[in-house]
Amino acid sequence: MKTPMTALTRESARTFADQFRSARLAALADAESFDHIIHVIERLGSYLTKEEYSDQGKHGDLGKYKIKMVELVQSHGLAAESRAEFKNLLTPFETLYDLVKNARNDALHQGAFARHLTKHTIELAIILEDLLSNYMHPVVTDFMVRNPICGEPWQPVAFLRQQMLANSFSYLPVLRGEKEWGIVSDAAIAKFLGPKHNDGNRTKRLAMTIDVAIAQNDNPISLLRPEFVEESDPLETALDRLTMSPILLVRSPSGTSLLGILTAFDLL
Repeated sequence: MKTPMTALTRESARTFADQFRSARLAALADAESFDHIIHVIERLGSYLTKEEYSDQGKHGDLGKYKIKMVELVQSHGLAAESRAEFKNLLTPFETLYDLVKNARNDALHQGAFARHLTKHTIELAIILEDLLSNYMHPVVTDFMVRNPICGEPWQPVAFLRQQMLANSFSYLPVLRGEKEWGIVSDAAIAKFLGPKHNDGNRTKRLAMTIDVAIAQNDNPISLLRPEFVEESDPLETALDRLTMSPILLVRSPSGTSLLGILTAFDLL
């Protein structure tokens, strides 16, 4: 008798999607951080096979989770159809899953081997994130990045630059006054630092606080005007606002903090 698959809910789908996104970004930052994604795949597999394994006091693994994972993907043909048509460009989900499952058990997880494994796990995460979005509501709160990294007035420009490079950010929200927000871009910081990497002026500018750098008379850091959305706003509203700003801010109902941010990258 076939064991039924545990149904995904909006909350569980959003939780797993957030975990996949965080794990995928960690893997992009470190070519040997594939394990973060694998752990999320295992947690999702454990959730889907709850009635078959954990409820019965049994332990599952990537191999045992495969049937339910493939079944889940096939129930939403969005990924399966395009990958069947373009196998030379898009590896089918089942093939990717087997590659990751088999490589996971290999003892050699370094260098080129680890990079290939990370590439495959990232591709798996992208498929599963897309699939999970089918269970979420088309509103800002289900797709925004929570607890975003933000710039503070007292922080040096060097710290902002470091955060952008370490996380592959093109834009960061910056708090100016008590409730005043701006957006700084990587292009603005590059222009502020200038083309010469071996002069003292660049070092001085890196040591400036964000507030001082913005207030400079000579070549200040320019900020973009932010656009705000509410948690409950529909994604149609967010997409319209993204034509006016590359990053949308979701304010906290109280205080000066942000609940989250939303970019086109989060909606792809």
